[in-house]
Amino acid sequence: MTKDTIAKTDLSNIAIIGSGPTALFLLKYFSENIDVLKSQIKSITIFEKEEIFGMGMPYHPVTTDIYNLANISSEEIPLLQESFGDWLRRQDAELLKKLNITNLPIDDSEVYSRVSLGHYFEEQFKLIIRFLESAGIAVIQKVNCEVSDLSKAEEEDLNLSDCNGENYSFSTVVIANGHEWKDEDKPEAGYYASPWPIHKLIPSKKDGYNFPIGTLGASLSAFDVVTSLSHRHGEFRRINNKLTFKKHDANPDFKIVLHSAEGWLPHLQYEQKEPIREIYRHFNRKQLLELIDDEGFLRIETYFDQLCRPALIEAFRKDRLTHVVDQLSEPNFSFKDLVTLMAEKHEYIDSFEGMKKEMITARNSIEHKIPIYWMETLDDLMYSLNYHAELLPAEDHLFFHTEIMSFLMNVIAALPLQSAEILLALYDADCIELKSGFVNFPEDAFSGNCTKISLDPLNGNSEEIEYKLFVNCGGEKKMELQDYPFQSLVKQGVVRAATAKCADPEMCSEKAKNSDKIELVQVDSDMEMNLSGIQIDSSYRTINTGNTTNNFLYDINFTHTNGLRPYSYGLQACSATSLILVESWLAEILEDKNVSEEIETITKLYKDVDGL
Repeated sequence: MTKDTIAKTDLSNIAIIGSGPTALFLLKYFSENIDVLKSQIKSITIFEKEEIFGMGMPYHPVTTDIYNLANISSEEIPLLQESFGDWLRRQDAELLKKLNITNLPIDDSEVYSRVSLGHYFEEQFKLIIRFLESAGIAVIQKVNCEVSDLSKAEEEDLNLSDCNGENYSFSTVVIANGHEWKDEDKPEAGYYASPWPIHKLIPSKKDGYNFPIGTLGASLSAFDVVTSLSHRHGEFRRINNKLTFKKHDANPDFKIVLHSAEGWLPHLQYEQKEPIREIYRHFNRKQLLELIDDEGFLRIETYFDQLCRPALIEAFRKDRLTHVVDQLSEPNFSFKDLVTLMAEKHEYIDSFEGMKKEMITARNSIEHKIPIYWMETLDDLMYSLNYHAELLPAEDHLFFHTEIMSFLMNVIAALPLQSAEILLALYDADCIELKSGFVNFPEDAFSGNCTKISLDPLNGNSEEIEYKLFVNCGGEKKMELQDYPFQSLVKQGVVRAATAKCADPEMCSEKAKNSDKIELVQVDSDMEMNLSGIQIDSSYRTINTGNTTNNFLYDINFTHTNGLRPYSYGLQACSATSLILVESWLAEILEDKNVSEEIETITKLYKDVDGL
C-alpha cells in the first residue's frame, strides 16, 4: 500500500497497449459500465503490433498452429458478447474444418483448436468496439503498430512512441501487451529459445526430421510442439476407439524427447463443479481480514491453517480420500506437508504408464460428471491468495514461488484428454520419451550445427546429449527491471522493481547469504526482498521509486506483475484483472474512493469481481 493519497485517474484520453484477451475483457467491462464511463472517456486508442485485433499471441494463426489445442473449454471462459460454444455452433462446416474442428456436435465442455478461439476473440472484439462507438466513444485502432517506448511528460500526460516514429500523448495508459519472448533463437545450432511462432519449427522438407528432437520442459507449451511436429511426421488413426500413431516411412528416426527436471507430466483434465474460479468461494472477506497480523502481514501458514484446511478437509471428504482427511485434521500438518503428500501420490513412477492409468479416472470423472473436489478447491484457494499476495511477507513469497508453484502447475494445471491421447499414441509408437533431470547448457552449447546439453539427473550420473533441434519450452522468464519493455519509464523512476517487506529481517539476511538468487533492498526504513516484475497496487496502478502510485499508468500484463500476482494465468485471470481495474475507476467516480488505499476497500471490490 502507498502512503500518499492519489489524484483521480483522468480517463479522457486512454491508450491500451495490446488487443489480446486481457484488453478484450477490459473493453467488455468498459461497455458494461458505459452509462458511468461515457461521461469520462472521450477516446480510446488501441495499439496492436500484429495485423489482426483481438486474437492475442496464443491464439493467432501467425503464432500458433491448427493442431494446437486451446486447453480451455467454452464453459470455463468468462462470457463475452456470446459464448465460445454458441459462436462455434453458428459457423458453417467448411470454416469449422479449416479450424480443425470435425467432431460434431459442438460440446461446451470440450476443448478446440487455439486458432478457433482466436477467430472467436476477433469477432467479439469487433462487436464490443462497435458498441463503444455507438455510445459516442471514439475508438482509434492502430494495427501493425508496436509501441517502442513510453515516457512521462512534464505534465500529467504520458508520451508514447511507436515503431513508425509516431509520437502521441495520453492522459492514461493501460499496458496489456501479453507474452514477450526476449531470448534469441540460434537456428544455425538448431536451438529455439521459445516455440513461438511455432511455424518456425515445422520442417520445410516433405520428409521432415529424421532424428530425435529435444524440448526443455514437459508443459503445455511442449505439447504444442509435440502436436505440431507429430502431425507432420506421421498419421493418427482411431482404431477400436483408441488413437494410434504411425510414422511416415520417410522419417523412421523421428522422436521427441521431453526434458523435465522432476520427471513429471501434467495431470489430466477433470470434471469441475464450478468451472469459473472465484476469489471468495470458500471463505468471506471478513474471515480473511481477521487473519492480518499487527504488522499488516497475512502469513501463508495462517492462511492455510485457518481458511484452506477446513475447505480442503471437506473437499477430500467428498472425494472419499479419508486418509488425507485424517492427516489434514492433525494441527501440525502443514501446507508443505500437503504439497509433499499429494505430489508423491501424483508423481508417476513411469510417466506415460501412469498417464494411461489416470486416463481411466479422468474419463470417468468427465463422462459421469464426477468432480475431483480437492483439485478444484485448492485451485480456488490459491486463486484467492493470488489477489491478496501483497499482504504476504518476503519469506512467504519465497516459499510460494519455490515450494508451491511447480506443484500447482504440474498437478492442478490440467491437460485436456485429447492432448493426452496424442501423447499416449506417440508413446505406444515409441515416438516420445521423457527424461528427468536438470538441463544445463555448456559454454560450447551452440558452437556447432547442433545444440549440446548436459543433463544432471536427480539420481545418477550426468549425461551429455546433442540435438539437431532443441526447443526451450520452459516458459517466459521472470522479468527483471532491466527487461521491462519501456525503459524510459525505468530511467525516469516512474516504475520500480516489485518488492516484499521482510517479516524477520535476520531470517531474510540469512536466506540471502545462502542464495545468490535472493536480493535484499532498503525501502524507506524497511528491509525488503526483490521479486520479479514491477511494483503495482491492488488496482494495478504502477508505483514509482518514491513509493507513490501513478494514477496515469496501469499494467495488467501478467509477465510484468507476476512477482506480486504469482498465480495469475489463463482467461479467467484476464477477466478478473480487467474487472478489478474498471471497478477501481467506478469507485473513484461514484464513491470518490481510491480502493487501493486500504485493504478493506479493495476486498469489497473483490466481492463484485466474484459476480463476473
